[in-house]
Amino acid sequence: MVQTDWLFKGDNYICNFRSVGVLIRNNKILVQRDKDGSEYALPGGHVKVGESSMDSLVREYREETGADIICERLIWTEECFWEWNKKLINTIAFYYLIKLRDDKDISDDCEFVSQKDNCNVVLGWLPLNELKLLTIYPSFLKEKIFNISDYTEHFITRE
Repeated sequence: MVQTDWLFKGDNYICNFRSVGVLIRNNKILVQRDKDGSEYALPGGHVKVGESSMDSLVREYREETGADIICERLIWTEECFWEWNKKLINTIAFYYLIKLRDDKDISDDCEFVSQKDNCNVVLGWLPLNELKLLTIYPSFLKEKIFNISDYTEHFITRE
């Protein structure tokens, strides 16, 4: 495996491939945000060249939370188009329903700083019934989390 992220940059664009975990426990979902931010996202990260999206997610969770996960199944794929710092961003993301190998690996009661080199990211549990009140990405999560299909769903979003 090459130790390079599946990430292509130009002067006015960024294209990337991410793998994302949907971890639900006790009617709460694990999310992340910038330490001083109010926008939430689901934990995950860039897939490396030559790495499967499932292997990527297992690696990212171990790096960011210290927890070992099991990818139960692919639930969503997304092609997301958005703008950031005057650059056009195209993200392809695979979302997996996951579970912890050991529920004790991530505490229910507090936020914690990512174990990765980015200490500006905090992770924590949000009650599912509060999602509609927050800014969270992907935006389709606010509806789809309450009715996850038995089949993989594909979304094209423009944020």
